[in-house]
Amino acid sequence: MMDKDNFLLLVTKVLSGNALPGDEGLLQNTLTNQPDLQPLYDQYKRYWEHQQLNQPADVEQALAATWQKIHHAPAVAVAAMEAPVRRLFTAGRIAAAAVLLGMVFMAAWFWLPGRRQPALEWVETYNPKGTHSAIVLPDGSKVWLAADSRLKYPRHFAGNRRDLYLEGEAFFEVTRNPQKPFVVQLETGAVRVLGTSFDIKSYKSNPEITTSVATGKVAFIPPHSDGHDTVFLTPNKKAIYHTKLGKTTVKETDALADKAWIDGILLFDALTLEEIAVTLERYYGKTVQFKDKQVKGYRYTGKFANNSPAEILHYLSKTKVFTYTVSDSLIVIGK
Repeated sequence: MMDKDNFLLLVTKVLSGNALPGDEGLLQNTLTNQPDLQPLYDQYKRYWEHQQLNQPADVEQALAATWQKIHHAPAVAVAAMEAPVRRLFTAGRIAAAAVLLGMVFMAAWFWLPGRRQPALEWVETYNPKGTHSAIVLPDGSKVWLAADSRLKYPRHFAGNRRDLYLEGEAFFEVTRNPQKPFVVQLETGAVRVLGTSFDIKSYKSNPEITTSVATGKVAFIPPHSDGHDTVFLTPNKKAIYHTKLGKTTVKETDALADKAWIDGILLFDALTLEEIAVTLERYYGKTVQFKDKQVKGYRYTGKFANNSPAEILHYLSKTKVFTYTVSDSLIVIGK
């Protein structure tokens, strides 16, 4: 994560034309992975575009005067800065001084009274295990939030992006707005769209993060990426990010099947009984215990529409035998 000081230096270098190779990509990646910096960037960029920097001969004087104004410091405090600034000029580093001056001007813009960026008001929704919910976002986009999932979004989308955070699984139908991309921040990585529908599964306990597209086009941005590793998905494509390997694979999928859980349909495609148990815990709010380790590896394929846990286990046990008991809050599975 980039701190604000380094972020502001990076922004100033890019806006002043003094960026090094890779700086612009680093800036875009930082804004994607740290959306809380976006309002700072937006306001500073607006300020920069209207602010005419002094000629090089006046830079040192403007720097000292602005710094003193920010901190309300006496002249002696400003004098303490003169030596390092002069060394910049004697070394021919006018560009570096311009960058530093830009940062100081920016500080005056943001931290002097009446210039502070208003804080966003965030809304957070958490669905405990066994519950689902539907949410309408401020822009009219719709979200179906799965069990054991958390969604955090601003009460109003400010700036030039629509940022929100997801832990768990959700299906999105995004209202199209080419001027304001829709970005879902995950524990690792992000998903960026303009207007589309897609499913994301990003549970902390899962070794994989998946994104599948129903309509439109989606960009999956892996964590710590400079943009070169971005994966673009079209309908019926799924990106799978392997968190331990740090790699992304893409495969064909049935997008309607991936969002079937919205309608109470559970699909198991060659899943182990242990993996199925995680789904049962999540969707029915029950704890699953295994009395025999061997049965955890049994694999099953099936489709269940609005069935109870007992019904699901009954049908599975007919394929490859195991025993089970179901109570109000507990499922016990044995051999």
